[in-house]
Amino acid sequence: MGNLKDERVKQVAIGVTILMTLTLAVPAMLLGWRKLPGLVGEWLGTLIGIMTTPFFMEATFAILGLVIVIGLNSWRRRNDGDELVYLEQVTGPDLPEHLPDHAKWAIYREMPLERENPSLLAQAEGALAIGDFSAASQSIGAMNSAELGQPEVLKLRLELAKATGKLELAQDLERALLTTSQPAE
Repeated sequence: MGNLKDERVKQVAIGVTILMTLTLAVPAMLLGWRKLPGLVGEWLGTLIGIMTTPFFMEATFAILGLVIVIGLNSWRRRNDGDELVYLEQVTGPDLPEHLPDHAKWAIYREMPLERENPSLLAQAEGALAIGDFSAASQSIGAMNSAELGQPEVLKLRLELAKATGKLELAQDLERALLTTSQPAE
């Protein structure tokens, strides 16, 4: 809510600045026309004459307004970035019923990466890194026996055993890791 109020204050300040600039620019041009000698004074006099002619005055302010709007819009786009965004909707059978509509959408300024199905090892490493030991155990439990014997999986199982306080299993895994890392003679 505070951000919305700040944005409105910013918009009003920009509008007041534009109006004050115009309020000061027109009398300055009128004074400049009388006080400046030579070509600049004549140019300002012609410009004031065109601007204050009844039909041209409205057209002049319409063009000036259009230039201001285009200038502000290009400045805003340069600061805020492009308005193009990518939307992604969360769907699926495991979606909670009580989830509000605004929580079902994700907005990205850059195109999101393609979905990938991480390997069981990557899932287990990620779960262990965030401290979700049950998810790490489930990912390791879903591996086949050939995968469980790989050195990187053994290291991960060792870390999980130490993190969950299973010291006997950790010792067994250390021994298994040492036997797999030693070259065959």
